[in-house]
Amino acid sequence: MSLLSGIKLVDITDGLAGPIATQVMADYGAEIVRVDRIGATRSASDLVRLRGRRSIAVDVTAAEGRNLVERLVATADVLLVETGLDAKLRFDVPYATLSQANPRLVYCRITGHGDEGPLVDASSHDHLIAARYGVYNQVGFREGPTYLTANVPSLGAGLLAVQGIGSALYVRERTGRGQEVSTSLLAGALAFQPGIMTASNPLGAPPPSALNRMPMGGQPFYSLYECADGEWLHFGCLSPAFQDNAIDAVNLRTEMSKLGFGTPQQADNVMRIIETIKDRMKTRTFAEWASTFEKADVPYARSQWTEEIMDDPQVAHEGIIQRFDDPTGGSMEQMGAVATLDGEEWQHVSPSPLIGQDTDSIASELGYTAEQIEALRRDGVIA
Repeated sequence: MSLLSGIKLVDITDGLAGPIATQVMADYGAEIVRVDRIGATRSASDLVRLRGRRSIAVDVTAAEGRNLVERLVATADVLLVETGLDAKLRFDVPYATLSQANPRLVYCRITGHGDEGPLVDASSHDHLIAARYGVYNQVGFREGPTYLTANVPSLGAGLLAVQGIGSALYVRERTGRGQEVSTSLLAGALAFQPGIMTASNPLGAPPPSALNRMPMGGQPFYSLYECADGEWLHFGCLSPAFQDNAIDAVNLRTEMSKLGFGTPQQADNVMRIIETIKDRMKTRTFAEWASTFEKADVPYARSQWTEEIMDDPQVAHEGIIQRFDDPTGGSMEQMGAVATLDGEEWQHVSPSPLIGQDTDSIASELGYTAEQIEALRRDGVIA
C-alpha cells in the first residue's frame, strides 16, 4: 500500500505549480482526477507532471459543467485549484459552499501574489514573479539580474502546496474536518531564498557582491573549471584542509603563495587566483584530474547534463527511474518518486492521460446515465 493510497484529489489547475504538487501526490499513491479544459493540449512537460491520473474534460463555466465538478468534489478528499496566467480561478466556488456538501474536504488554492494587496489581480506569470521577488538576483553571469529557465516560484509553490495539504489531512485525522489551505507563487519564490535578510540584519552581513554572482562561482576552490577535453569540473573544497589538498594536487603551491591565497591579500587577487587555476585545469582532461583528485582526497564532481543523469550509476542505484509507454510520447524514461519511507514501496504510476480520456467513466461513477453523458457532450459541456 502506498503512502497516500485512498486519498482522492481533484486537480483544477492551469499553470505549473499545481501539476508539480499533484505529480508528487500521484507518486505517493493518491488518486488524482484532473479537470482539463475542453480542447486543451499537452506540453512535453505535461508528459511528466501529469502522469498517474485520470482526465475529465469539462467546461466549468457552463452551469451543467460546474454542477458536475461540484458533484466530483463532493466525493474527494482534496481539491486543488490554481490561479491562471489571467489571474482568474477557473473554478471559483468558495470553500464555504463546497464544505457544506463535504465537511472533510481539504481545499488548497495556489495564487500568484496572495489573496489581498495591490497585486492581488496582477498576472501570475512565473518569470514576472521571479523577477519581482528576487530570484533573478541570486546568481548571474554578469552584474545585475539573470534570467533563469527553472520555474522557481512554481516549484516552490507546488512543494508548499504538498506540505499544506499533508498538514491539513493530518489535522483532519484528529478533528474529522477539512480546511482551506493557500499558498502562492510569491511564497514559492521566497522559499528558495532561505538566507534572505534586510540590509539592517543583526549579523551585519553585506549585500551580495558581484563576485558572489560570478557564473562559475566566486570561491577559487569551490567553483567550476573547464578541463582540456571540454568537460567541466566543480571543486568542493570549502575547508582549509581540502583547499591545501587541491593546491598540491594541481601543483600550484608557489603561485597561490605569491597571490596571497588564504591570507587577507586573497581578496585583492581573487580574480588572478581564479584565472591561474583556470589555466592549470585546462592542461589535463577530466579523467586525468579525477584520477589525481581521488588519490589526493580532493572533493570534486563532473558537471553533467540533465540527459546524462538518467544513466548515472547512483541514480540507477536509488531506483527512481520509471519507464513509460506514453500514448503521446511513446517509450520514455522519467524520474520517479524522490522520497522514500521505510516499509513503503512506490507504485509504478500510469503515463499522462489524453485530454478527457476518462470523461465517460468518471461521469458514470458520479451517477450520470449514458443518455445524460451524451447530452452533455452534445451541448459542449464535456468532451
